[in-house]
Amino acid sequence: GRPRVDILVPPLAAIGLVVGLVLGAIHVPVMASVAAASGDVRMPRPIPASGPLPAMVDPELSRRYETAAVAAASGRYKAELDRIRRGHFGARRDAELQEEGLRRIRELDDAGFLFAMPMVFANERNVVRRAVVDHLAFSGEDGQAALAWTAIHHDDPLWRAAAIEGLQQPPTAAALAVLQWGFESGAHAVVDRAGTLAGAIDARIAIPHLIATQYSADAVRSQGDLAWIAMGTQRSYVANLIPVAGDGSGAFRPVPGVINEGFVLRVTDAVAVVYRTEVHRVLVGMTSEATGRDTSVNGWSLVRWRDWYNREYLPIALAEAQDRLDVEDAADYAELERRRREREDDARLD
Repeated sequence: GRPRVDILVPPLAAIGLVVGLVLGAIHVPVMASVAAASGDVRMPRPIPASGPLPAMVDPELSRRYETAAVAAASGRYKAELDRIRRGHFGARRDAELQEEGLRRIRELDDAGFLFAMPMVFANERNVVRRAVVDHLAFSGEDGQAALAWTAIHHDDPLWRAAAIEGLQQPPTAAALAVLQWGFESGAHAVVDRAGTLAGAIDARIAIPHLIATQYSADAVRSQGDLAWIAMGTQRSYVANLIPVAGDGSGAFRPVPGVINEGFVLRVTDAVAVVYRTEVHRVLVGMTSEATGRDTSVNGWSLVRWRDWYNREYLPIALAEAQDRLDVEDAADYAELERRRREREDDARLD
């Protein structure tokens, strides 16, 4: 099984758990979305010697957003957005018609629409791109997931840059779910962009994934031999004689032959190691900043990086994560106290 980390939760965190349950009972409006039952960002865990990497969030959330991205490419979502694009945008549309189109975009908050918007409006003007990114930025967890997906998978670098600007810091569980899914891709460009995104939003919980995806070994597929190497010696000999006749004379013309002695090495398969320099650059920069030490000495060695993470960085990461939990618990407790005092004041007025 996966490695387990037992973390002792201080009393304040335990109070915060109760506070969270009480606040959840008080808060009535619930927006239906993919992230409705997503859970929290997971605590940092050690990198195992073998087996799966420690997940940043529940893998089920990554699968849900992958399903949402696939659904966004279906006819229903794209058809509706295409109608808005054709009817309200373009060089010949006036400002009033364009504003009406932007208003209609802001009314769509289904995850399928949010993921489809960057694709459908990919070629529109900057004002439309800015409006779409702003809408996603204010659309909760699903909007953050759609921005993370755009930052990783969109072909246009302008869209990717705009999406990164719209993402929250620290990143939400939804954004990390898409990031986690991106690191699992077999496409080198997607993994590189996932690394770039992790660095841009300072997702330090993604360090194990950065370590594991610095390079990849890809099989080289080809019909027949990829190459051959011959090593040996050649010996010449007279293979034949051709008689030559002249006026009162005759002779023989020799036909030389060659004997090859040695061996031929046939290359029928190979593995190409692809070094993802962008992922490595982000890894070194993020870890050096986090620890105040130059971590480039770890080079490209997976074992060296794994040992460094488990021995040196993991205690730092756990302490930082616990500090964040304490701050959140204190804020929840303060909110509960505020509501309790409001109820008491209301009761006295009655």
